[in-house]
Amino acid sequence: MASILFVYARTSIQAAKRNAQQHREADGGQINWHNETLRRHGQLEKPIEGGVVRQLAGREEVKDVPNLGETAEERKVRERKGR
Repeated sequence: MASILFVYARTSIQAAKRNAQQHREADGGQINWHNETLRRHGQLEKPIEGGVVRQLAGREEVKDVPNLGETAEERKVRERKGR
C-alpha cells in the first residue's frame, strides 16, 4: 500500500511540475496570472492538449500561442482573415 502511495505522489508531483513549466513557457518564461485566468475560463487556449496518461508519460505538446492577450473571439476573427 505504501508503494502505491509513493508512486502516486511522485507521478502527481512530476505532472504538476511539468504542467507549471508548460504554462510558464506559454506565457514567455514567467506565469502571467491574467492569461492563466483567461485560460481557465475558456477565453485562451490551454497550452496542454491531451489526457492525464499522455501528460504522465511526458508526451504532451506545448502549443505556440502567438498573441497571449487576445480573446477566443479575436483569435477566430484573425484565423478567418488569414484564410
